[in-house]
Amino acid sequence: MKRRAFIRLIGCLAIAWPLASYAQQPKQPLKRVGLLASIGPCPLQPDNLIVRRLGQLGWVEGQNLAFDCASAIGRIDQVRALAREMVSRRPDVLMAAPPQFVSALRQETTTIPIVMLGTWEPVRLSLITSLAKPGGNVTGVAYFGLTPKLMELLKEIVPNLRRVAYIFNVEDAYSPLKDYEVEEENRQIAARTLGFTWQGFRAAVADDYDGIFARLAGEQFDAVYIPELPFNTNNRTRICQLALRHRIPAVSGSSTWAKDGLLLTYAQDPSWSVSRAVDYVDKILRGAKPSDLPVEQAAKIDLVINLKTAKELGITVPTSLIARADEVIE
Repeated sequence: MKRRAFIRLIGCLAIAWPLASYAQQPKQPLKRVGLLASIGPCPLQPDNLIVRRLGQLGWVEGQNLAFDCASAIGRIDQVRALAREMVSRRPDVLMAAPPQFVSALRQETTTIPIVMLGTWEPVRLSLITSLAKPGGNVTGVAYFGLTPKLMELLKEIVPNLRRVAYIFNVEDAYSPLKDYEVEEENRQIAARTLGFTWQGFRAAVADDYDGIFARLAGEQFDAVYIPELPFNTNNRTRICQLALRHRIPAVSGSSTWAKDGLLLTYAQDPSWSVSRAVDYVDKILRGAKPSDLPVEQAAKIDLVINLKTAKELGITVPTSLIARADEVIE
Protein backbone atom coordinates (compact mmCIF):
# COMPACT_ATOMS: atom_id res chain seq x y z
CA MET A 1 0.00 0.00 0.00
CA LYS A 2 1.28 3.42 -0.88
CA ARG A 3 2.16 5.69 2.04
CA ARG A 4 -0.48 8.39 1.19
CA ALA A 5 -3.32 5.83 0.89
CA PHE A 6 -2.25 4.21 4.15
CA ILE A 7 -2.39 7.54 6.01
CA ARG A 8 -5.89 8.23 4.62
CA LEU A 9 -7.08 4.78 5.77
CA ILE A 10 -5.74 5.25 9.28
CA GLY A 11 -7.37 8.70 9.47
CA CYS A 12 -10.77 7.36 8.45
CA LEU A 13 -10.56 4.57 10.99
CA ALA A 14 -9.63 7.05 13.71
CA ILE A 15 -12.76 9.10 12.97
CA ALA A 16 -15.11 6.15 12.50
CA TRP A 17 -14.10 4.29 15.68
CA PRO A 18 -15.20 6.88 18.27
CA LEU A 19 -18.41 7.58 16.32
CA ALA A 20 -19.24 3.87 16.30
CA SER A 21 -18.42 3.61 20.00
CA TYR A 22 -20.66 6.60 20.76
CA ALA A 23 -23.52 5.09 18.78
CA GLN A 24 -23.24 1.86 20.77
CA GLN A 25 -23.51 3.61 24.15
CA PRO A 26 -26.81 2.81 25.91
CA LYS A 27 -29.30 5.67 26.18
CA GLN A 28 -29.40 7.16 29.67
CA PRO A 29 -32.71 6.45 31.48
CA LEU A 30 -34.98 9.43 32.11
CA LYS A 31 -35.07 10.88 35.61
CA ARG A 32 -38.56 10.53 37.10
CA VAL A 33 -40.28 13.28 39.10
CA GLY A 34 -43.66 12.84 40.78
CA LEU A 35 -46.04 15.61 41.90
CA LEU A 36 -48.99 15.07 44.23
CA ALA A 37 -51.01 18.19 43.38
CA SER A 38 -53.62 19.91 45.54
CA ILE A 39 -54.65 22.53 42.97
CA GLY A 40 -54.52 22.80 39.19
CA PRO A 41 -54.99 20.13 36.53
CA CYS A 42 -52.70 17.27 35.56
CA PRO A 43 -50.69 16.91 33.41
CA LEU A 44 -48.97 20.24 33.97
CA GLN A 45 -49.03 22.70 31.08
CA PRO A 46 -45.81 24.08 29.51
CA ASP A 47 -46.39 27.50 31.12
CA ASN A 48 -46.65 26.01 34.62
CA LEU A 49 -44.03 27.45 36.97
CA ILE A 50 -42.69 24.02 37.92
CA VAL A 51 -42.26 23.01 34.28
CA ARG A 52 -40.66 26.33 33.34
CA ARG A 53 -38.23 26.29 36.26
CA LEU A 54 -37.21 22.68 35.55
CA GLY A 55 -36.55 23.71 31.93
CA GLN A 56 -34.37 26.60 33.06
CA LEU A 57 -32.33 24.12 35.08
CA GLY A 58 -31.90 21.81 32.10
CA TRP A 59 -34.66 19.27 32.72
CA VAL A 60 -37.01 18.77 29.77
CA GLU A 61 -39.79 16.21 29.72
CA GLY A 62 -39.19 13.49 27.16
CA GLN A 63 -35.51 14.36 26.79
CA ASN A 64 -34.01 13.69 30.20
CA LEU A 65 -37.08 13.82 32.43
CA ALA A 66 -40.31 11.85 32.90
CA PHE A 67 -42.94 13.78 34.87
CA ASP A 68 -45.83 12.17 36.75
CA CYS A 69 -48.65 14.24 38.18
CA ALA A 70 -51.63 13.10 40.27
CA SER A 71 -54.29 15.68 41.19
CA ALA A 72 -56.46 15.41 44.28
CA ILE A 73 -59.00 17.94 43.04
CA GLY A 74 -62.44 16.55 43.73
CA ARG A 75 -61.03 13.48 45.47
CA ILE A 76 -59.34 14.76 48.59
CA ASP A 77 -60.48 11.62 50.41
CA GLN A 78 -58.19 9.62 48.11
CA VAL A 79 -54.96 11.47 48.97
CA ARG A 80 -53.45 8.47 50.73
CA ALA A 81 -54.31 6.14 47.84
CA LEU A 82 -52.89 8.66 45.35
CA ALA A 83 -49.70 8.91 47.40
CA ARG A 84 -49.39 5.13 47.44
CA GLU A 85 -49.85 4.98 43.67
CA MET A 86 -47.31 7.76 43.09
CA VAL A 87 -44.70 6.02 45.26
CA SER A 88 -45.30 2.70 43.47
CA ARG A 89 -44.00 4.28 40.25
CA ARG A 90 -40.59 4.63 41.94
CA PRO A 91 -39.74 8.21 40.95
CA ASP A 92 -36.35 9.70 41.72
CA VAL A 93 -37.96 12.54 43.67
CA LEU A 94 -41.47 13.50 44.84
CA MET A 95 -43.07 16.95 45.32
CA ALA A 96 -46.05 18.14 47.36
CA ALA A 97 -47.16 21.23 49.27
CA PRO A 98 -49.95 20.95 51.89
CA PRO A 99 -48.85 19.16 55.08
CA GLN A 100 -51.37 16.33 54.66
CA PHE A 101 -50.01 15.61 51.16
CA VAL A 102 -46.38 15.59 52.32
CA SER A 103 -47.40 13.40 55.26
CA ALA A 104 -49.24 10.97 52.98
CA LEU A 105 -46.14 10.54 50.79
CA ARG A 106 -43.90 10.21 53.83
CA GLN A 107 -46.09 7.40 55.19
CA GLU A 108 -45.53 5.50 51.94
CA THR A 109 -41.75 5.91 51.62
CA THR A 110 -38.77 6.69 53.81
CA THR A 111 -36.26 6.40 50.96
CA ILE A 112 -37.56 8.40 47.97
CA PRO A 113 -36.72 12.11 48.46
CA ILE A 114 -39.74 14.37 49.07
CA VAL A 115 -39.48 18.10 48.31
CA MET A 116 -41.92 20.48 50.02
CA LEU A 117 -43.22 23.16 47.66
CA GLY A 118 -43.82 25.60 50.52
CA THR A 119 -45.27 23.60 53.41
CA TRP A 120 -46.32 25.37 56.57
CA GLU A 121 -44.91 24.58 60.03
CA PRO A 122 -43.08 21.35 59.04
CA VAL A 123 -41.09 21.19 62.29
CA ARG A 124 -44.15 21.58 64.53
CA LEU A 125 -45.94 19.00 62.39
CA SER A 126 -43.00 16.57 62.76
CA LEU A 127 -42.42 16.35 59.01
CA ILE A 128 -38.77 17.27 59.58
CA THR A 129 -36.47 17.36 62.59
CA SER A 130 -35.25 20.92 62.11
CA LEU A 131 -34.70 23.45 59.35
CA ALA A 132 -30.92 23.09 59.47
CA LYS A 133 -30.93 19.30 59.69
CA PRO A 134 -34.23 18.01 58.31
CA GLY A 135 -33.20 14.36 58.62
CA GLY A 136 -34.96 11.57 56.78
CA ASN A 137 -36.13 12.02 53.21
CA VAL A 138 -38.01 15.36 53.39
CA THR A 139 -36.59 18.78 52.52
CA GLY A 140 -37.56 21.87 50.51
CA VAL A 141 -39.22 25.18 51.41
CA ALA A 142 -41.17 25.90 54.60
CA TYR A 143 -43.33 28.75 55.74
CA PHE A 144 -44.83 29.60 59.07
CA GLY A 145 -48.29 30.46 60.33
CA LEU A 146 -49.07 34.13 59.78
CA THR A 147 -52.63 34.10 61.15
CA PRO A 148 -51.87 36.31 64.22
CA LYS A 149 -50.15 38.95 62.07
CA LEU A 150 -52.86 38.77 59.40
CA MET A 151 -55.57 39.41 61.98
CA GLU A 152 -53.53 42.24 63.50
CA LEU A 153 -53.48 43.93 60.08
CA LEU A 154 -57.22 43.35 59.66
CA LYS A 155 -57.93 45.01 63.00
CA GLU A 156 -56.24 48.17 61.77
CA ILE A 157 -58.99 48.30 59.12
CA VAL A 158 -61.81 46.98 61.33
CA PRO A 159 -61.01 48.36 64.82
CA ASN A 160 -64.20 46.97 66.42
CA LEU A 161 -63.34 43.39 65.53
CA ARG A 162 -65.35 41.08 67.80
CA ARG A 163 -66.63 38.05 65.87
CA VAL A 164 -64.60 36.42 63.12
CA ALA A 165 -65.52 33.35 61.10
CA TYR A 166 -63.17 30.95 59.40
CA ILE A 167 -64.11 28.42 56.73
CA PHE A 168 -62.68 24.92 56.85
CA ASN A 169 -63.22 22.04 54.46
CA VAL A 170 -63.87 18.33 54.34
CA GLU A 171 -60.16 17.74 53.61
CA ASP A 172 -59.42 18.68 57.23
CA ALA A 173 -60.59 15.17 58.09
CA TYR A 174 -57.57 13.86 56.21
CA SER A 175 -55.05 16.16 57.84
CA PRO A 176 -52.64 14.99 60.55
CA LEU A 177 -53.95 15.64 64.07
CA LYS A 178 -51.03 18.00 64.72
CA ASP A 179 -52.18 20.10 61.75
CA TYR A 180 -55.38 20.86 63.65
CA GLU A 181 -53.51 21.61 66.85
CA VAL A 182 -50.98 23.98 65.29
CA GLU A 183 -53.58 25.96 63.33
CA GLU A 184 -55.88 26.15 66.34
CA GLU A 185 -53.00 27.39 68.47
CA ASN A 186 -52.25 30.14 65.93
CA ARG A 187 -55.91 31.18 65.85
CA GLN A 188 -56.14 31.34 69.63
CA ILE A 189 -52.98 33.44 69.87
CA ALA A 190 -54.61 35.95 67.53
CA ALA A 191 -57.91 35.90 69.43
CA ARG A 192 -56.33 36.40 72.86
CA THR A 193 -54.02 39.14 71.66
CA LEU A 194 -56.62 41.13 69.74
CA GLY A 195 -59.74 40.44 71.80
CA PHE A 196 -62.11 38.68 69.41
CA THR A 197 -63.72 35.24 69.12
CA TRP A 198 -63.62 32.65 66.33
CA GLN A 199 -66.36 30.48 64.89
CA GLY A 200 -65.71 27.81 62.28
CA PHE A 201 -67.96 26.94 59.33
CA ARG A 202 -67.47 23.83 57.21
CA ALA A 203 -67.79 23.82 53.41
CA ALA A 204 -68.01 20.26 52.08
CA VAL A 205 -69.49 21.10 48.64
CA ALA A 206 -69.39 24.31 46.60
CA ASP A 207 -73.01 25.27 47.39
CA ASP A 208 -72.17 25.35 51.11
CA TYR A 209 -70.39 28.68 50.63
CA ASP A 210 -73.66 30.40 49.68
CA GLY A 211 -75.31 29.33 52.92
CA ILE A 212 -72.27 30.18 55.02
CA PHE A 213 -71.99 33.75 53.74
CA ALA A 214 -75.73 34.32 54.06
CA ARG A 215 -75.48 33.25 57.70
CA LEU A 216 -72.41 35.42 58.34
CA ALA A 217 -74.28 38.44 57.01
CA GLY A 218 -77.45 37.60 58.93
CA GLU A 219 -75.57 37.16 62.21
CA GLN A 220 -73.45 40.26 61.55
CA PHE A 221 -70.00 38.76 61.74
CA ASP A 222 -67.29 41.41 61.59
CA ALA A 223 -65.02 39.50 59.19
CA VAL A 224 -64.17 36.11 57.73
CA TYR A 225 -60.79 34.41 57.38
CA ILE A 226 -60.32 32.04 54.44
CA PRO A 227 -57.54 29.50 55.14
CA GLU A 228 -55.66 28.48 52.02
CA LEU A 229 -57.00 24.93 51.87
CA PRO A 230 -57.28 23.14 48.51
CA PHE A 231 -61.12 23.16 48.42
CA ASN A 232 -61.26 26.84 49.39
CA THR A 233 -58.67 27.64 46.74
CA ASN A 234 -60.55 25.76 44.04
CA ASN A 235 -63.63 27.90 44.86
CA ARG A 236 -61.75 31.19 45.19
CA THR A 237 -63.76 33.18 42.64
CA ARG A 238 -67.06 32.13 44.20
CA ILE A 239 -65.89 33.00 47.72
CA CYS A 240 -64.64 36.46 46.68
CA GLN A 241 -67.93 37.25 44.95
CA LEU A 242 -69.96 36.11 47.97
CA ALA A 243 -67.87 38.20 50.37
CA LEU A 244 -68.54 41.30 48.27
CA ARG A 245 -72.23 40.51 47.77
CA HIS A 246 -72.79 40.11 51.51
CA ARG A 247 -70.47 43.02 52.37
CA ILE A 248 -68.22 41.03 54.70
CA PRO A 249 -64.53 41.96 55.06
CA ALA A 250 -62.59 38.85 54.09
CA VAL A 251 -58.90 38.05 54.40
CA SER A 252 -56.63 35.16 53.45
CA GLY A 253 -53.07 33.89 53.61
CA SER A 254 -52.52 33.91 49.83
CA SER A 255 -51.85 37.02 47.74
CA THR A 256 -53.87 35.73 44.79
CA TRP A 257 -57.05 36.15 46.84
CA ALA A 258 -56.72 39.93 47.07
CA LYS A 259 -56.24 40.10 43.31
CA ASP A 260 -59.53 38.23 42.94
CA GLY A 261 -61.39 40.62 45.23
CA LEU A 262 -60.67 39.84 48.88
CA LEU A 263 -60.01 42.86 51.08
CA LEU A 264 -56.55 41.98 52.38
CA THR A 265 -53.94 39.22 52.24
CA TYR A 266 -50.66 38.73 54.06
CA ALA A 267 -48.69 35.78 52.77
CA GLN A 268 -45.49 34.31 51.50
CA ASP A 269 -44.97 34.65 47.76
CA PRO A 270 -45.99 31.23 46.34
CA SER A 271 -44.09 31.77 43.08
CA TRP A 272 -40.87 32.36 44.99
CA SER A 273 -41.46 29.30 47.17
CA VAL A 274 -42.21 26.95 44.27
CA SER A 275 -39.24 28.20 42.25
CA ARG A 276 -36.87 27.68 45.18
CA ALA A 277 -38.34 24.23 45.85
CA VAL A 278 -37.70 23.17 42.25
CA ASP A 279 -34.06 24.11 42.82
CA TYR A 280 -34.05 21.39 45.50
CA VAL A 281 -35.46 18.93 42.96
CA ASP A 282 -32.60 19.80 40.61
CA LYS A 283 -29.98 19.24 43.31
CA ILE A 284 -31.44 15.86 44.24
CA LEU A 285 -31.64 14.73 40.62
CA ARG A 286 -27.94 15.56 40.37
CA GLY A 287 -27.06 13.41 43.35
CA ALA A 288 -27.67 15.43 46.54
CA LYS A 289 -29.29 13.72 49.54
CA PRO A 290 -32.37 15.41 51.07
CA SER A 291 -30.97 14.97 54.59
CA ASP A 292 -27.97 17.11 53.55
CA LEU A 293 -30.12 19.98 52.22
CA PRO A 294 -31.29 22.43 54.93
CA VAL A 295 -34.91 23.48 54.59
CA GLU A 296 -35.26 27.06 53.41
CA GLN A 297 -37.69 29.35 55.18
CA ALA A 298 -39.82 31.46 52.87
CA ALA A 299 -38.57 34.99 53.40
CA LYS A 300 -40.66 37.05 50.96
CA ILE A 301 -43.94 38.06 52.61
CA ASP A 302 -46.35 40.36 50.79
CA LEU A 303 -49.12 42.56 52.15
CA VAL A 304 -51.72 43.16 49.44
CA ILE A 305 -54.69 45.47 49.94
CA ASN A 306 -57.64 45.75 47.57
CA LEU A 307 -58.81 49.37 47.85
CA LYS A 308 -61.52 48.78 45.26
CA THR A 309 -63.05 46.17 47.55
CA ALA A 310 -62.64 48.43 50.57
CA LYS A 311 -64.58 51.16 48.77
CA GLU A 312 -67.40 48.77 47.86
CA LEU A 313 -67.57 47.66 51.50
CA GLY A 314 -67.60 51.26 52.72
CA ILE A 315 -64.35 50.76 54.61
CA THR A 316 -61.57 53.32 54.94
CA VAL A 317 -58.10 51.81 54.97
CA PRO A 318 -55.62 53.80 57.11
CA THR A 319 -53.01 55.58 55.02
CA SER A 320 -50.31 54.19 57.33
CA LEU A 321 -51.33 50.65 56.34
CA ILE A 322 -51.46 51.53 52.65
CA ALA A 323 -47.92 52.88 52.90
CA ARG A 324 -46.72 49.53 54.27
CA ALA A 325 -48.41 47.46 51.58
CA ASP A 326 -46.33 45.67 48.96
CA GLU A 327 -49.20 46.00 46.49
CA VAL A 328 -52.34 48.12 46.43
CA ILE A 329 -55.16 47.22 44.05
CA GLU A 330 -57.26 50.22 42.98
